[in-house]
Amino acid sequence: MKIEDIWESLRRTGTSSQRRLDAEHPCDLYADYDPPDQVGLVAICDGRPVLPKPMRAITIEAGQRADGRWSLRLALQQPNLIPVFAALCRDIAAATLNGVTEADLAPTVLGRLHRWRSLLERDAAGLEETTLRGLVGELTILLERVLPENSPRVAIDAWKGPQGAAQDFLLPNGARIEVKAIEWDSRTVRINGLAQLDPGVDELTLAAVRLQTTTPSAQGALTVSQLVERIRLAIAADLDALDLFEARLALIGWHEHPSHDEFAVRVLAVEAHTVTGEFPRLVTSTVPSGVSEVEYDATLPVKGFKSWSVSA
Repeated sequence: MKIEDIWESLRRTGTSSQRRLDAEHPCDLYADYDPPDQVGLVAICDGRPVLPKPMRAITIEAGQRADGRWSLRLALQQPNLIPVFAALCRDIAAATLNGVTEADLAPTVLGRLHRWRSLLERDAAGLEETTLRGLVGELTILLERVLPENSPRVAIDAWKGPQGAAQDFLLPNGARIEVKAIEWDSRTVRINGLAQLDPGVDELTLAAVRLQTTTPSAQGALTVSQLVERIRLAIAADLDALDLFEARLALIGWHEHPSHDEFAVRVLAVEAHTVTGEFPRLVTSTVPSGVSEVEYDATLPVKGFKSWSVSA
């Protein structure tokens, strides 16, 4: 059951109450509700948590229980951030699923909260166009290439871009895909760092998604919101995959906002370039000693690539 459904069930009781997130989860994690509309998450841990500095969006409290253990409570203060907070809770549940003891639980929960702090503390503005453009590219590849060839859970887990990985996708066979959303007539792609086109011994494909900016009502127009909904429908039967997808979206900062539906594009083509020694790139082994990070534009080859068909 999704944590939003648990909160709604607790809300119907009309009283302050808690319910365990998952009976099979090894850690004691509880959905928390306090009337009239405050939702939260409680972790039962061993040892007094070291609380971080206060947040505007979330109240962080710790208290000792009668059995000597400690409760760590995160309570959301801004109901409009429930989708983001729910994704944070799912991320905490996933991060504590394996190898986390009661002694490790509080630091792990607070560590995940720290990663989400900037997202929860920022003003509820829409995402920038560059972020939306990148999302169109990554979600197109996820929907059209990765999901058809893998189970929902495996496909979503392969999407590593939101976690800050060097490449956007790491497939089960070790192959990697780096996605670049570019203008329809662009001959170059911007490469961020020496690791982005350096997969080591793994196979790497650079997927150049060619986009044409248009209006939301134009024929063939596509928005990020539409892509998100298509993927949600495609994986709806797998609740674990759906929860993971929401958590990955939230790491990027995705949330419902009217401005997101104002940015629309057409996906004109996807060029799949195999990145080999001949591909124009900079990696650690080819730059002078002492050069640690660079950003540069790489010219795309005009032939020798595959065209990936997309229905978007």
